[in-house]
Amino acid sequence: MRCRIAHAHPSQIGAPSDRPEFHALAMPRHDRGEIDHVLLDCARLPGLRLLRIYVPAPSLRGDRPLPVVLVNDGHKAFEPSHQHRVSPLHQTGTLQLHRLMDGLLCEGRIRPAVVVAVAVHASRRADQYVPIRTRLGDVAFGGHGDAYLDLLEHEALPAVRQHLRSVPLAESAADRVLLGASIGAVAALYGALTRPAVFGNAIALSPSAWVDDGFLTRVVEGNERVPARIAADVGHGEQPAMRDHCGRLFGALSARGNGNVSACTVDGAHNEDSWRARLPRLLQHVLRPR
Repeated sequence: MRCRIAHAHPSQIGAPSDRPEFHALAMPRHDRGEIDHVLLDCARLPGLRLLRIYVPAPSLRGDRPLPVVLVNDGHKAFEPSHQHRVSPLHQTGTLQLHRLMDGLLCEGRIRPAVVVAVAVHASRRADQYVPIRTRLGDVAFGGHGDAYLDLLEHEALPAVRQHLRSVPLAESAADRVLLGASIGAVAALYGALTRPAVFGNAIALSPSAWVDDGFLTRVVEGNERVPARIAADVGHGEQPAMRDHCGRLFGALSARGNGNVSACTVDGAHNEDSWRARLPRLLQHVLRPR
């Protein structure tokens, strides 16, 4: 194991050495990133919205401005507060992105980046992540996806810059990543496909490509090329209709991606524990070291 900082082997604390989120637990506390909170009073999609911001430790931060990863369903990005008494080795149901980032950074597998977990009200989730008004059976949803992307660009990013005044942030689209899972992945892909000058990368875990019978696939097919860098996957254990729609979407993305798209079917299911195990490969695709 080649690491950028010296620390105990993960096995010495009972952690599997092949998982970066567990690797991070063996690192000295002062070499792990910190998570801070900002409560944003939004003008677009009005209301209070919590931003939880991970910043790598100075020892792993380097001297370049940091990319920014914006995460949909922010309540699932790190550990929820009710799990504070559960051993870190047994926490479940979240992406544990702070630990994934720490472990991958220590191993030199990705560039350091700030991670911004953007909260959403559960009752408004599908409305805010899907840009068109559509239906699933008798349930109508969607229509505010563009307003949500406006919120990220014009409210969330400025708030993060203001909060992290002492931490230089990269300003180019190539250093901004949208990350989402399931219907949150619709917003991530849609943002990178339609606003590549703002969001130059997307990570999509099990994207809900079924929305409006392939809306995202039609967006891709309406363009000659996909300028953004995209990493996406879907699990073998997911519903057949989900896999079929993702297969068509992934084929369209790959055909227009000029080598910048990694999209495939992998071992896995439709839940946070599976997504956490799959995330390192996707993070390496969009944040590979230079």
